[in-house]
Amino acid sequence: MHLTFALIEENVCNGRRCWSLNSKYYDIEKLDQYIFHSVPTSFFVLDERIPRILRELLTEAEGCLKSNYLTGASACARKIVYELGKLNKATGDNYEDRIRSLKDIHPEVDPTFFDTLLTIQQVTSTKVHENSFDGWEAKHLRVILATLKEVLHEIYVVPALRQDRRQAILSLKDELIPQQQEKKSVNPQTQAPVPAQT
Repeated sequence: MHLTFALIEENVCNGRRCWSLNSKYYDIEKLDQYIFHSVPTSFFVLDERIPRILRELLTEAEGCLKSNYLTGASACARKIVYELGKLNKATGDNYEDRIRSLKDIHPEVDPTFFDTLLTIQQVTSTKVHENSFDGWEAKHLRVILATLKEVLHEIYVVPALRQDRRQAILSLKDELIPQQQEKKSVNPQTQAPVPAQT
């Protein structure tokens, strides 16, 4: 079964099968981007304020983890950190330095989250190329992916929610303050304020 959030209809165009989406016709290759082939993952749960590349990588990491592909999941997790560093202009010559830079750039995020992310390097460098995965299991990657979700939420979603709440409160406050023109009566001929009647 294939799932989609869009209404897709099958049609015949110029003698061959095609599909319409919102009254536009597509070949199957273009249509595939609107379909997901399994249970929705983080891509559909993560807030859209998180950049698309990060959502896609997290979805891929979770898919790998679901199939117990630890190398693929850890490589995606490390790529998320790389892209996050790029988006936030983190500095450093190596992975560890960039994580520390992100930690400095975002003091609002709990520093232990960034410390947890430093462990990704262990599984994607010597563990992949030289040693075995002794001691590394899916549960370790679940911790890393949960940490990444929280870091992304703290960086991209929380400030936006705070700003939305601030705007809502300010608009409520504006409703309480009477308009300046209603507060002061002005004589239209002289443009001078009318003295208050006693």
